[in-house]
Amino acid sequence: MAESLDLMERGLEQARLVAIVRLVDHTNAVEIATILCDAGVQFLEFTVERPEGFRSLERAVAAVGHRATIGAGTVLSTADVVRVSEIGARFIVSPNTNPAVIDATLERGLLSLPGALTPSEVVVATSAGARFVKLFPGGIGGVEYLRALRAPFPYVKFVPTGGVTIENASSWLDAGAVSVAMGSNLVHASGEVNGLLERARQAVAATALRGS
Repeated sequence: MAESLDLMERGLEQARLVAIVRLVDHTNAVEIATILCDAGVQFLEFTVERPEGFRSLERAVAAVGHRATIGAGTVLSTADVVRVSEIGARFIVSPNTNPAVIDATLERGLLSLPGALTPSEVVVATSAGARFVKLFPGGIGGVEYLRALRAPFPYVKFVPTGGVTIENASSWLDAGAVSVAMGSNLVHASGEVNGLLERARQAVAATALRGS
């Protein structure tokens, strides 16, 4: 289990991109997941703040779980961690720092990405065992805030979320982020798939390692 988690962590650092799928209309969930995989996206996060999100997560795991690493976002309780684990998703993302959720995630061999903004929240998250921290909402402080945080926390693997776009993704990575997460500017909440393949390809290219 630990080896699998280590491989997933290295995979996220190499992929450098998480596509957030936060839908209001879930009709095209599987098609969206397939398009993202076709574009080369390796990490997909389906948010579960709506009941339909769990069903879309389950469908995505079944459809493309062999092609990409599928996780759940907006996970707020240990009960949801259990449900996500049973579905077969492999990482847990939260907008907040909850040690109980982090602990439940790690107990199940899943990758934990708790949300944190302040230095105190970063310490709580890492003290609970998280090796990655979702910097959220990243757009509030921007790239310079990430640089400031990395001074006292050079060992923390930050994944900025909120305000990350195809155009500015490389700036976040140059500032020290190990990966970035793109949401509504990449995958529209309406579930509209027109233009998604091209946007996803651009996102993959914008976050690719130099020379790769």
